Amino acid sequence: MAVSNAMTEKEIINDFKENYGKVRKLLDEDSKNDPENEPYLSKYKAKEILSSMRDSLKKVINSESNLDQTKLLAMQGAVLLNVGIIDMETEDFASSEKVLTEAEGLLIEHSSKPEIVTTLINVYNNLGILWSNRDEPEKAKSFLLKAKELYETFKCTLQMPLPIDHMVSNSGEAVVGDFMLLEKAHTLTLYYLAQVYGSLKENLKSAIYCHVTLRRQLQYSDFEPIDWALNSATLSQFFAEQNGFYQSRHHLAAASTILDQYEEKLHESVSDDEVFLAKLETLRHRSADVARCWAKYCLLLMMASKARLMNDAERLTEAITDMSNLTLDDSENICGGDMKTVTFSNIDVSKYESKITDKFLLTYQDTRGVFLCCQTWLNKAKEYYKLDSLASDYIELVQDSSQSYSYLAFFEEDDERRSKMHKRRIDMLEDLIKEINPTYYLQYCRQLWFELGEVYSDILNIKLDKLNRTKEKPTPHALNKINLLCEKSIENYDHFLNSVKDKNGVFPAKLDFELIRPVVSAYAFIGRNSMKRIAVDKQVQLSHVSKSYESYNAVVEICSNDPDAAAMMQEEFSLCSEMVKILPIKVKKLEAELNAQN
Repeated sequence: MAVSNAMTEKEIINDFKENYGKVRKLLDEDSKNDPENEPYLSKYKAKEILSSMRDSLKKVINSESNLDQTKLLAMQGAVLLNVGIIDMETEDFASSEKVLTEAEGLLIEHSSKPEIVTTLINVYNNLGILWSNRDEPEKAKSFLLKAKELYETFKCTLQMPLPIDHMVSNSGEAVVGDFMLLEKAHTLTLYYLAQVYGSLKENLKSAIYCHVTLRRQLQYSDFEPIDWALNSATLSQFFAEQNGFYQSRHHLAAASTILDQYEEKLHESVSDDEVFLAKLETLRHRSADVARCWAKYCLLLMMASKARLMNDAERLTEAITDMSNLTLDDSENICGGDMKTVTFSNIDVSKYESKITDKFLLTYQDTRGVFLCCQTWLNKAKEYYKLDSLASDYIELVQDSSQSYSYLAFFEEDDERRSKMHKRRIDMLEDLIKEINPTYYLQYCRQLWFELGEVYSDILNIKLDKLNRTKEKPTPHALNKINLLCEKSIENYDHFLNSVKDKNGVFPAKLDFELIRPVVSAYAFIGRNSMKRIAVDKQVQLSHVSKSYESYNAVVEICSNDPDAAAMMQEEFSLCSEMVKILPIKVKKLEAELNAQN
């Protein structure tokens, strides 16, 4: 870009336009085909052109020219912005910071001008990215909030932005595309703020910014349908975990609606080419993922409803499921402080919302509706996730199905029906564990053994409660059933514990932190269930009590030797310590009775 005092504004703009076009081609097209051994080849070429443009523009700006200074500043700002982005992408962060800071200093006094505003917002956005990459989220936030404030201030002026793309096109009039460049820049600001607030552990604010980003993408029809649906469905999980089932259901319904619209358009252009088939396969995959999110919604609603009935029996009037009880510091005015506004007003999602409640469940009938929805979504996900091809995902789907039966059983009052629900869980988990190899799926096998131990215990407790309530003498069949349930529970807990031991049957000197709770719990369950076995023979009674003592003693040894275990499992440690003192007395009594018989 050669410069002389005689150059007219038109010549400077044409010169800039030609070079800027070369830069964009290098960055947008050529860089995708750079060789592996020179991954930044096109970016470095673009930077060379930009550096030359930068020097030339400086000369024009510093000359006593009558040229439009705002336009010149806008062009210089665009050049610096692109250099800063290239430096960041080529991991020269120090240079990127210097160049972007220079751009900010150059443009800030003219920030409200239509030619400047979009570029300066992009400068702030990239400074936000830069400081995020340096793990300084507070500093990143400060720049992103500047970008947000600048956008909001400019919008109040009712001016049309004139980004650099407009100036180099020389069309003379602002167009809708120019407006969209500003809107896209602002959407990116909100997206980056969502990430930054996530890094700062301000999870609610991060979620709201994610929602606003999705809402703007919908508003301006500026999104990839599958990505948008996945992001909306993923966000729904956060809301459900906060008991925000109103917002969670809405985001899932929106995700499914967008996928339906995308599928319809895809089939309109049906063909046998590879691109179409690849898109169809991606749709199948991601539809299964959204189905899993729906199933998680059902599970979380059932879990929260159970917890509420168990913990808050005296406060059941507090049935808030729309997060209106949460306080949000909304000094940045992202949703007006009203959580009920966290929805998409320009999309009809009633088809999906009408299928399932967003309110806490109180009765078996309420829960059955949610349970059936859960099964439907799990079965849809299983159409894609098969045991022979995607085993880990399939295993998790079966585990989710088992959990749904567990929650339904909580709301069922009839003992026999409750037992049948748990038996259904046993069937699906035992069928599954026969099919998977512990060598490759040890973590899952452990989870399944532990859960089976729990389920057999649940049925055992139902049967024992029934026996305790009746005045009639229990039948041999009923007693055998009790003993079988005890043995099956203990057998599964033993499988779990043996999987933690080495090949010589020895536990590690110190348990991994995530194994402490299940290992201690398994031993405590074995201790309790050993004592619940019914035997008339004194020798058999003695073996049951001895097994119980060994299990309780294992808990005492683990917790005595590991401060983490003692702190985490205080209640079990205390109870097992008591039992270790009591059971030797029972053992001696049984031994004495046996000796007396002999």
